[in-house]
Amino acid sequence: MDNQALARLEALRRQNADRGWVNFDLYRLLYRPELYEVAYQRIKSKPGNMTAGSDGSTLDGFSYQAITDLIGSIRDESFQFKPARRTFIPKANGKMRPLGISSPRDKVVQEVLRLILEAIYDSPRGAYFLDCSHGFRPNRSCHTALREFSSQWTGMTWIIEGDIKSCFDEIDHHTLVGLLRKKIADGRFLNLIWKALRAGYLWGKERRDTLTGSPQGSIISPILANVYLTSWTASSSSSGPGTRRARDAVTTQNTGGYSYNAVTGWTRRTGSSRRTSRISLSGCDLYPRKIPKIRTMFGSGTSATRMTGSSG
Repeated sequence: MDNQALARLEALRRQNADRGWVNFDLYRLLYRPELYEVAYQRIKSKPGNMTAGSDGSTLDGFSYQAITDLIGSIRDESFQFKPARRTFIPKANGKMRPLGISSPRDKVVQEVLRLILEAIYDSPRGAYFLDCSHGFRPNRSCHTALREFSSQWTGMTWIIEGDIKSCFDEIDHHTLVGLLRKKIADGRFLNLIWKALRAGYLWGKERRDTLTGSPQGSIISPILANVYLTSWTASSSSSGPGTRRARDAVTTQNTGGYSYNAVTGWTRRTGSSRRTSRISLSGCDLYPRKIPKIRTMFGSGTSATRMTGSSG
């Protein structure tokens, strides 16, 4: 990567180690052709990225001329994301999960946006994301979440884990952009995020709008969901009737890699806490139906319950 572009991203990581730092003039970073080259190199070999998008083209046709044309449309703000091609893959519960397959040029632009957002929100010098967030983040996974449970969740007598209902599909755009404004004060950059969110999808040959959600399968969706869930996990720490919660919610991606799970812990459970609960942030809901799953997670006397229902 060009030294200037690399230095700018490193400066973002350093500045955003301060959680209160607000970022200006990010849009001009999108004029750097080196970022598009790096973005292409990062995604070209990943599974599924050679699949044709709605325009029928594939990533192997990407070129330096395509980068030049992209930057030109970014500069004059005429760039528009194309509708994603909608397809479905089976879920473990027998239902079907919708995936949005973007065009190659859109994938590259999304990866450039993701690189910038990652420098802002997930700096190795000090991440804005909470330590209890393990989903879709560098060097984090279900395994790091398990290590947190075993080392820090001492004294827990009631562990509850569940799926976050339709997490990607039900993200409220206005809420998300409002959260982004806390760290980003660049209207053109945020407008490009709006364009990505509102790009729509093709149902057969019919174009349909996306008024909520961020497409599963989109490169930029996981980091946007993590921005959204940062407030969700913070808001989920209040105690329910008859309970005393000792650990906040932990979020992690499921083993399939397409949805989020959340885990909470209590030091005491009473009869009134058996009722179905609902944790919500503008459409991002957890609807548990408690079913005994594991009796001893961290030793004798510890209970763990799987909450099932609609998943992401």
